Amino acid sequence: MRTQSAMAFARPALLTGISELSGAYDGFITDLFGVVHNGETAFAGAIDCLAHLIARRKRVVLLSNSPRRKQEVSDHLLGMGISDALYDGLITSGELVFEALSGTESGGRLQLGRRFYHMGPRVLSKLMAGTGKRAVTAVKNADFVLVTGALEEQTLVERDALLHACHDRGLPMICANPDLQVLIGDRRLECAGAIAARYETIGGKAWYFGKPHQQAYAKALGVLALPPSSVVCIGDGLNTDVLGANRSGIDAVLVMGGIHQSELWSRQDGDIDWEQLDDLIFLHQANPRFITSSLSW
Repeated sequence: MRTQSAMAFARPALLTGISELSGAYDGFITDLFGVVHNGETAFAGAIDCLAHLIARRKRVVLLSNSPRRKQEVSDHLLGMGISDALYDGLITSGELVFEALSGTESGGRLQLGRRFYHMGPRVLSKLMAGTGKRAVTAVKNADFVLVTGALEEQTLVERDALLHACHDRGLPMICANPDLQVLIGDRRLECAGAIAARYETIGGKAWYFGKPHQQAYAKALGVLALPPSSVVCIGDGLNTDVLGANRSGIDAVLVMGGIHQSELWSRQDGDIDWEQLDDLIFLHQANPRFITSSLSW
């Protein structure tokens, strides 16, 4: 049932396609996972939509909470048929981490020490290559923790013990992906954001890079070279894409076929569950101006 609090938020307008926004905005910030691709395959409608935007001389920035450098993500996109001709800029949370720790941005280097303990898949530790930081294999030797994702073979008890060990040493944590979950194909996987949130509940200090945090949107607006009023953000996460856009004064489109799909579509008739949408908007305090089923023209 729709609560009185949920009713305080204006219901978003339903779009049949992004073409309806082409005349209203000059810049488009779009998420990747759940919007442009599913982690394995690009969505044909999304590729077509990006092509239409570029053909109309719209500015397009892809903004992803991927804990990888942007070149690696660009190569992955190309392998799915998404060339760099379809966007003007690519920003990843991993690239933001690299810039902060290597001092390549004007804000200077984030001073956390040289030795880090990595929590996440081994392949993701290469994010730190070129930062001057060195991985260590024991928490006792670390100056800070880098979390990039969950290890499927690690139990929650084992992870909690590791987090407590990090907290006991007072280690700050760098979270390279604020997402709580991600859909890859038909698998729902836990992300680094869930681990960082747990670390904070036991008293640890976590630094987040990526959506919904302001540094990600400031970077995107800088690439677009447009004011927030001329830009719209497209994403499938209320607590990341939409919340971050709201905080940055940018209109947002919620793509309902992504991370919230099981919550937003009625099981009875396959239509939008508007009351559930109202409740989710209130729960996350994130209000999209528009909704659409997928990124399509």
